[in-house]
Amino acid sequence: MRSIRLFLSAFVVLLLIMGTAIALFMHLERMSFMDALWLAVTSVSTVGFGEGPHTTGGRVVTIALIMTGVAVFTFLLSNVSAILVEGKLRDFWGRRRMDNAIARLSGHIVVCGAGRVGGQVISHLKQEKIPFVVIERDEKLLADLQADGSILFLAGDATEDRLLLEAGVERASGVITTLAEDAGNLFITVSCRDLNPRLRVVARANRPESVLKLKRAGAAVVVCPSSIAGSRMVLAATKPASVAFVESLMEERNINLELEEVFLSGTHPFVNRELRDSGLRENYDTLVLAIRRADQTIINPCATEKLLDGDVLIVCGPPDRLAQLEKS
Repeated sequence: MRSIRLFLSAFVVLLLIMGTAIALFMHLERMSFMDALWLAVTSVSTVGFGEGPHTTGGRVVTIALIMTGVAVFTFLLSNVSAILVEGKLRDFWGRRRMDNAIARLSGHIVVCGAGRVGGQVISHLKQEKIPFVVIERDEKLLADLQADGSILFLAGDATEDRLLLEAGVERASGVITTLAEDAGNLFITVSCRDLNPRLRVVARANRPESVLKLKRAGAAVVVCPSSIAGSRMVLAATKPASVAFVESLMEERNINLELEEVFLSGTHPFVNRELRDSGLRENYDTLVLAIRRADQTIINPCATEKLLDGDVLIVCGPPDRLAQLEKS
């Protein structure tokens, strides 16, 4: 990108130099536009000419044109060679297409970091076909993202507001920050809450003592991989069947069951109905695992539980029936 910008800047400078020289030749030498253009081009390209300018002013302009124009013209040629040889022109247009695709995103997820944890996040988002854009600064990881060919990404430091805005954080539905440094995740959380207060931020904490700080900064959910790994290992040792079942729901694609969240707005047909009258089991073959209501979670709700405006149902069922439920 820097070579492209230098090339465009030098090209504009050369046009200005040529335009000025042509105007001066036409004024001082009383030349036509074509004659002045020919004289300027032959001077800059160092081809030479048979008859030069006749006036002192015209000769001074020619000397200045050769000294400045030739230098800029040579710089342009060297940049063109570098761009063509290194494939930067192809990368430039590819980058432009990617930037345009990112600008069209809305309701997407911004992933900060594509390392060990970020790579898993990206893999799951791709499986679920959720639109997302990645911000990463490591050259090796950027090369891997580019080699994939289907991932939208930006190169740079995710803690910079400029990159977050380029990633469309103002239009995004959520941010997942997975940096290896807790300070970086904290900066991103604060910036995101400032740029888009409605944004849901999920942050990684590498140290347990950072969890509270990230929540205070505005993260909706803080995940500490080391703590989760320890809990999961204990469960796998003590309750292997339960862990295997949950893993199959989350990871295996050939199982016809999925977890989903259903938000009940004021106009939803389930609002103000008891759970047994909603028809979730009979009409959608769906099991209600829990109800998220304000700051409480009702686990395994009873059949007489009344569904209210603003409830979030955590349900489990076949993907096609869940899709029908979302459209209801």
